[in-house]
Amino acid sequence: MEFSNILQEIFFSPTLVYIIIGTVLGVIFGAIPGLTATLAVVILLPLTYGMDPLAGIATLLAAYIGGISGGVVAAVLIGMPGTPSSVTTAFDGYPLAKKGLGARTLGMGAMSNLVGSLISLAFLIMLAPQLAKLALSFTPFEYTMVMLFAFVMVAGLTGDFFKSLIVTVFGLVLASWGYDPINAATRNPLGLEFLSNGVPAVPAMIGLFVISRVFVELETDQGSPIIPKSKSTRTFPTAKDMKDSTPNFLRSGLIGTAIGILPGIGASLATFVAYDRAKKASKEPETFGKGNLQGVVASETSNNAVIGGAMIPLLALGIPGDGVTALLLGGLQMHGLQPGPLLFTSQPDFLTGLFIAFFLSVVIMYLFMTTIGAKIFPFLLSAKKSYLLPIVLVMSIAGSYNIGFRITDVWIMVIFGVIGYFMDKWNFSTLPLVITLLLGASFEKYLRNGLIQSGGDLTPFFTRSLALLFFVFTVLTIVFVLKPKKKGTHAKPS
Repeated sequence: MEFSNILQEIFFSPTLVYIIIGTVLGVIFGAIPGLTATLAVVILLPLTYGMDPLAGIATLLAAYIGGISGGVVAAVLIGMPGTPSSVTTAFDGYPLAKKGLGARTLGMGAMSNLVGSLISLAFLIMLAPQLAKLALSFTPFEYTMVMLFAFVMVAGLTGDFFKSLIVTVFGLVLASWGYDPINAATRNPLGLEFLSNGVPAVPAMIGLFVISRVFVELETDQGSPIIPKSKSTRTFPTAKDMKDSTPNFLRSGLIGTAIGILPGIGASLATFVAYDRAKKASKEPETFGKGNLQGVVASETSNNAVIGGAMIPLLALGIPGDGVTALLLGGLQMHGLQPGPLLFTSQPDFLTGLFIAFFLSVVIMYLFMTTIGAKIFPFLLSAKKSYLLPIVLVMSIAGSYNIGFRITDVWIMVIFGVIGYFMDKWNFSTLPLVITLLLGASFEKYLRNGLIQSGGDLTPFFTRSLALLFFVFTVLTIVFVLKPKKKGTHAKPS
């Protein structure tokens, strides 16, 4: 079927309506702290069973795109990341909003979502089979060094490197609880039944980033809004903003796409890497964490670029790149489609339609966030704290419970909320704790699998070319972080 016929089939069928519904629902879920793109896709998955394959998968993909994009809203307007991939967005987005630049920042974040998605879509269309082969060349040795680089790099983003290392070790200890990833032995030092599966990362992150913020805000005037009213309602970027951001767009888009291709890594690492690169490339690195628009651009471009990158191994090899693409794999199989090299020869019309749906969802997301969303979300999130904080608290509880439908996850959220509150009081960054909760179990699995393959020999971790490359990156990061800095030039991300 020709491209024009496929395009007409989408436009003049319920598929377009489903794409709009999936995108808008995803943005709403991403914008509300405690809800995620994963949850949006989980809710929609059974509803797509009766649809034709293209309409069903397009709906799920639209919810994925909308959910990742929507995380910028809460990160900018109330400093609470709507999704884990928007953690770095809050570093600069929230300080900008407190300066009355919320609308401008939100608009630039939406533009970054658009650009990042389109960059990754281009790679998805042109280079899926070739780039997917690169991910297959990674062994446990390479993945171990990638994770090590991630931990060191995140520690280097914070104000005190040694404090961050302490938090990283603490996070790795927590991540080691639960079932052993190799032999399934139970590791539960406290003997509590609800920790038998380990510390759930999402409820913990809701506690660290949302509940701890609620505790902090409760100490302030409850009659005032969390952020002031925006000085301008303009959400479309200026020509100068676009020109200044072009190198950042390209760099962060490529980083997000490349990391998205690697199964099991995900958007969280991509945003940290892109943010770090943007800070190092900036002429004013000391302003990062205090309200630099390029920090938002790097974070939001990279996290959306991960989407197309994660779709590459899914469609070309049948390997999910992250949790949401694992759900998409289930959706494909539910509709009788088996991802892999044969999909490109046996179902070319389906793939063409899916690429069109990807593009349409990205455009719908941008238009919704910069028009209707730009008016609704600031209004809702700029309410008085006495109104807003109880709503945020209820949504956080609901979000934590909905992850696994366990009341114990709510208690995990509260416990980590208290931990996050005191870490903030004592000037310990929560970022290393978050990244180790997200990647700690994978780090242990790859490290131990590598040691099993090498018979306990550490040499392959440093002699294989790609593993050695990431080890060199790790060493260079440590050297850069420990290098003496001029007084007043180091900023801690908030």
